Amino acid sequence: MFRSLKNSVNAQAPSHPSKEVVAHQSGGISEQEHLVKHPSPMSERISLRIKIGYGAGGICDFLFLTVPNNMALPIYSKHFGMDTRVLGLATALPRLVAAGADSLIGNISDNTRSRWGRRRPFVLLGAAAGAVMLPFMWNPPTIYGNAGLFMYITLLMCIYSIFYSIFFVPYQALGYELSSNYDERTRVQAWKGCMSGIGFFMAPWFFWFCSLSLFPNLVVGVRWLSGIAGAIMLLGAVLAVIFSPEKVVAQKQAQIPLGQALKFTFQNQAFLLLQGGYLFMQVGVCCGGTVGFYLLLDYVCGGDEKFFGLLLGISGTVSNLATYAGMVLGVWLSTHLDKRRTALLGLSGILLGVTMLIVFLAPSYGWLPLLPKKYHPWLTMLPGILMNLGLQSCNLMFGSMTADICDEDELATGMRREGAYASVSGVLNQAVMILLLGFAGFMPFLAGYTNMTVKPSLEQLLGMKWILIATQFLFILGSMGFMAFYPITRSQSERTQYVLQQRKRQSAEIDRTT
Repeated sequence: MFRSLKNSVNAQAPSHPSKEVVAHQSGGISEQEHLVKHPSPMSERISLRIKIGYGAGGICDFLFLTVPNNMALPIYSKHFGMDTRVLGLATALPRLVAAGADSLIGNISDNTRSRWGRRRPFVLLGAAAGAVMLPFMWNPPTIYGNAGLFMYITLLMCIYSIFYSIFFVPYQALGYELSSNYDERTRVQAWKGCMSGIGFFMAPWFFWFCSLSLFPNLVVGVRWLSGIAGAIMLLGAVLAVIFSPEKVVAQKQAQIPLGQALKFTFQNQAFLLLQGGYLFMQVGVCCGGTVGFYLLLDYVCGGDEKFFGLLLGISGTVSNLATYAGMVLGVWLSTHLDKRRTALLGLSGILLGVTMLIVFLAPSYGWLPLLPKKYHPWLTMLPGILMNLGLQSCNLMFGSMTADICDEDELATGMRREGAYASVSGVLNQAVMILLLGFAGFMPFLAGYTNMTVKPSLEQLLGMKWILIATQFLFILGSMGFMAFYPITRSQSERTQYVLQQRKRQSAEIDRTT
């Protein structure tokens, strides 16, 4: 499959399978023959400074899309009265632009040769541009109604999405190539998650902050929020650029055309299974953005915006504590089991959390423990805690597994193509987000809620609740189905590392003798 790619780019892989590759593919290299042992020797660890520095970029990654995604509905629909279907379309269309940008940026990054590396210049450029643009998203023309709002947010989000691609794809690729060790890659992703946790704790308080009496209205509040978030984004990206080293050897390899890079990436079965699992999980977790807003505000909180902001902030903070527990648990499980089984356990936790919504996503239930009715809304935190626990374990595994897939790709092609895999991940994710945003905008209408200027009825809210639970349950089950067939085990990954190290040693010997 990879022979034409290898020939066309003059890769360093041998023209026919070597003895090591054949042995790897047949499982013929025993554990005793591995140069890569478990646990990893200290020579294969990367410093804490590098892990924290790279992880700081995760703050930028989180805030880049979370601020506009979290605040678009309350600002554009609740404040400006924009139809949720039009809003869903306006936020979905820029994903098409982002998908094209992702595919280009990954290949450009792989083929870049500069004194600052292949990834870091793009990381800094994208973050700086996004930080400057973010506050300008909340000043739309209102005299033209839905049409004016639609044109404004669509145009700005298209430009903003391009800058996100410039930042995100090289940043992801940079993380994949920091370490070559099976478990150390998981630790890198864990530190990224830990640093992103700063943003996790901020996000639930976005609405509360913007509704403070300090600001005359939500729009002024969100502009201040965006300015603060932009400064934090830029700081995180700068730290990632300063402290994350790049491998010089990768800049010496031959360049590869975009079409061939995408073709062979899409033909990688393990990568497609991993992406299927990840994207189904994303839809299952994120599909409730629109109906979840109405369910919490109008069903659980009875329309009280102040209490809604407080509940959202406190429950989000408590739930996000579970993200750290999830990262610790994910690292522990993956080092004692493997990544596939750890991901399946994480998905099981998410599924259980979705099931708990049947009871706990409600203002009160008579057969729950005898609590005063005013305390029942706080029970909505329980499913979120469990879902976040499982979600973080899964996110760690998906990032670390992609780095393992890049090793398998190097074994076949002789090239490091992290940018290609990061870009295809981005393209697939953008495609799913287009579907997700469009569907999320229509979910209230499926429950019969069509007039956004009035409070939804109890019947409409109950319809939203069951649509949400059924959708989440089915997609998480689908994610588990994909992950059940993921083929790369710990032993296969370590065999691959052994072969690659042997190949590099042989290449170094040839260079010395010539």
